[in-house]
Amino acid sequence: MAISAKQKQKKLEKKSKKRKLSKKSLGKEFQFKNSASDYARYPIHECFVPSDLFETGLGYVIVTRRTPDRTIAISAFVVDVYCLGVKNALFKISDESEYEQSIKPGLMRSNEGKQFENIHSTCARKLIEGAVSYAKELGFSPHRDYKDAKGIFGEIDIESCPVKYTYGKDDEPFYIRGPNESINQVKKIVNQLSKKCGEGNFHYLAMLDEDIVE
Repeated sequence: MAISAKQKQKKLEKKSKKRKLSKKSLGKEFQFKNSASDYARYPIHECFVPSDLFETGLGYVIVTRRTPDRTIAISAFVVDVYCLGVKNALFKISDESEYEQSIKPGLMRSNEGKQFENIHSTCARKLIEGAVSYAKELGFSPHRDYKDAKGIFGEIDIESCPVKYTYGKDDEPFYIRGPNESINQVKKIVNQLSKKCGEGNFHYLAMLDEDIVE
């Protein structure tokens, strides 16, 4: 039996609608697999920090969770405990093999050979959020990707961490220029510290046009 033009149109519309629904479903699945908060219900795998973080002022703090299918969810935070709080953040998922053989060693190498130590998840969260709060008091916001990456914390209770973290250096903010910070950014940061803390109540170390400024 021949199909009329009207019936063909209805079939095409029906197929088009199914495709749209399929795309929406794929979108939700993609979002699930890339949102840190969706992995917060899984058990902690490991957390670690550079052993000299408070001596050098900067380093990765890493929080990971493991799913029943052996997927590792990773949130990594570049934490400046002297001044700026979370300077960068990322969230990534990988299989266990990739995590152990590639991602974890890569994160450690990026810290210029520093030794890392395991840390309890309650203390990892306390350290990171404390650095963010300290920076906010100075007028600095965390990296834009921090909002998503911190979703991995879930209901980790920082009150269970007995460690007290002290930020700044020698009780004062100490800004050290990063390799990706322009001269204009350096000036803005130093001006903000001057405005918030007053001259003589903070320190900074920056190279401007090949000259080191302190």
